[in-house]
Amino acid sequence: MIIEPLKKILVCEYLTGGGLSAEALPESLVNEGSLMRDALLRQLVEMNQFEILTLHDVRLTPSSLANQSVEVNSGQFNHVFTETVATVDLVWLIAPETNGVLLELSELCYASHEKGALFLGCGFDSTLIGTSKTLCCEALQQANIHTLLVYAGEDLMQDKYQVSGTQNIHQWVAKPEDGAGCEGVQIFDSLDDLKSWIAKDERYLTYLAQPYQAGVAASFSMLCRNGKAWLLSCNEQHIEHVGRHFKLTGITINGMSAYWQRFETIARKIAKMLPDALGYIGVDVIVDTENDNKIYVIEINPRLTTSYVGLEQALDYNPAKLILDCVLNDKFSMPNLAKKQVVIKL
Repeated sequence: MIIEPLKKILVCEYLTGGGLSAEALPESLVNEGSLMRDALLRQLVEMNQFEILTLHDVRLTPSSLANQSVEVNSGQFNHVFTETVATVDLVWLIAPETNGVLLELSELCYASHEKGALFLGCGFDSTLIGTSKTLCCEALQQANIHTLLVYAGEDLMQDKYQVSGTQNIHQWVAKPEDGAGCEGVQIFDSLDDLKSWIAKDERYLTYLAQPYQAGVAASFSMLCRNGKAWLLSCNEQHIEHVGRHFKLTGITINGMSAYWQRFETIARKIAKMLPDALGYIGVDVIVDTENDNKIYVIEINPRLTTSYVGLEQALDYNPAKLILDCVLNDKFSMPNLAKKQVVIKL
């Protein structure tokens, strides 16, 4: 009897895996990254089909769930990541869109695919649109999906540039063009205040502006393959205002299940809009409860999101197994899943 060796899989969560090894570690983001990484590792261990490798920042304790964790010293992430990718069969990447990190590392993984390592992630176009808020807004508008207008920081700095139809907008939000989650997002009581802020330190080169939209902050998790979509959960996000900043304090998985049918319709439109989207995608939305519950899509995240942490308990099913089946199986079909409500505290 010949026993086949286990396939080697690299699970790389960027923040805990040494991506910020040359700078200070943001505690809250490292906490979210650790939760996502360990949830995924536990599920892969449960499947008993893989030899699991991870990377870890030299300042952090490696996860005991992996068979091997490679230490990353200051400034060595890209080198270690590239070397490790060359030794495995599959790569599962969890990285932020900030500073183009997700796009850059995804491209490294696409290149490795030619040498044998299968990248368990979205294609280039989906990743690029998920990384750029401007491109995302344009794509959503072309797909007739409600979203918020985007004003480029550089345009706002032009003396002759007119921001039309904004007389009834009382608050504005500044966001990094390629930011992730609440990171770097600030709210202002007037467009003049926002313009004054982005003028400093040339922030207008990397920031954009959007009207502030009141409503319920929500998200949904979905699977994509070949332009098709399967909804996994409808979530309420608990976001606090801290001064001018926003902070995600928790998520209720399926806290928005009353909107399941409407979220599912949007998910299908997004999948058609992004035909090279593959596997798990998280979508951030705002539900305007004062205006017929109109739903605005705010961001598309072509990667695991924090909601993933509570997904197994909500589905009564191993989500890593589900995602792998979706990515690897041409004839994927969704099994019957639970829709339990699960609270994640951050």
